[in-house]
Amino acid sequence: MSRAPFTMAGFKVSRTTRLLAIIAISFSFFVAEIVVGFRTHSLALIADAFHYLGDLLSFVVALGALKISERTDSPRNLSFGWQRAQLLGAFFNGVFLVALSLTIFLQSVERFVTIQKMERPTLVLIMGCVGLTLNLISALFLHEHHHHGSVDHDGEAHSKPSQNSSMELADTAHANHKHHKLSLQGPSGHDIGMLGVVLHVLSDAINNLGVIIAALVIHLTHSPSRFYADPGVSMGISFMILLSSYPLLTSAGSILLQSAPSGVDLDDVRHDLEQIEGVVGVHELHAWRLSQDKAVATAHVVVKEEGMVDFMKMAEVIGECLHAYGIHSVTLQPELDAAVGGMEADGGVIEKGLGERCRIRCGKVCESLKCCG
Repeated sequence: MSRAPFTMAGFKVSRTTRLLAIIAISFSFFVAEIVVGFRTHSLALIADAFHYLGDLLSFVVALGALKISERTDSPRNLSFGWQRAQLLGAFFNGVFLVALSLTIFLQSVERFVTIQKMERPTLVLIMGCVGLTLNLISALFLHEHHHHGSVDHDGEAHSKPSQNSSMELADTAHANHKHHKLSLQGPSGHDIGMLGVVLHVLSDAINNLGVIIAALVIHLTHSPSRFYADPGVSMGISFMILLSSYPLLTSAGSILLQSAPSGVDLDDVRHDLEQIEGVVGVHELHAWRLSQDKAVATAHVVVKEEGMVDFMKMAEVIGECLHAYGIHSVTLQPELDAAVGGMEADGGVIEKGLGERCRIRCGKVCESLKCCG
């Protein structure tokens, strides 16, 4: 994932600086919009103002998550999940958008039942135009120029498999492996944390368009029903906000739920690993995305007794295979395939047979708590 600063008119602006600028813009316009909204009784403008407040809180969360993710050290109790701080912030942004859309929708329904006249629609029109301009400037300011990156339809980035998947793995160790047929996308510069911020800004711009339309209808027409334009536009705004939050929630939520890397079939991975010479069987194979650009895998590898001597060479081949799938952090647990009976080893029991169970057990106490219980 590219973290190069944004270049604008010869100046390099970091993500932190961009977020701070957007926070300042959002806070200033929120104060102005909420005052005008209550004075003119415009539901669309009030809804947009509270959306700005939601944006302000979300931007602060995104800024905090960004600062956390840039730290080189991590707390001892968060040594593994610290890298997911930005994802958590992005998911919070998506949830906030959903809650906001439902609130605006309910307010619109109430305004349809009890209609309220909008006063000074010209002032509402001016605020809508100013807000639209500020949001377009913010969107351009936040936009990052990526170089030769690709992204899937969910905006998800992939681990970098291009070099490893295209390297010469035509030796006998990988002769019948399915990763030769795999075509994974390259890394993407799109950051889900920043995507959440951009979605907030773009949804604000759509809100401003709705405010402008409602103000124009009320200002230019004279029908008694013209005041329904305000709650009608507000209801449309709520649906647009809900739609804009969907890709953010699915992308961030999928990674937080530790889904497998996109395009990777664990059955194919298991097939390839079991084709490696010396591997008797593989069970408890798990692969998941730790963050946008990092994938992790664990596996229990069953080998013959004579294979334990050369397990490091075997592990190197396994690593090459998993690298071709875009997985570059691997933990392997070697297990001995006991041909006859079982034997005691450090208080544990090494069981015979293949199957899907571990050869090493810790006893009845932890049987139901381990991953392969």
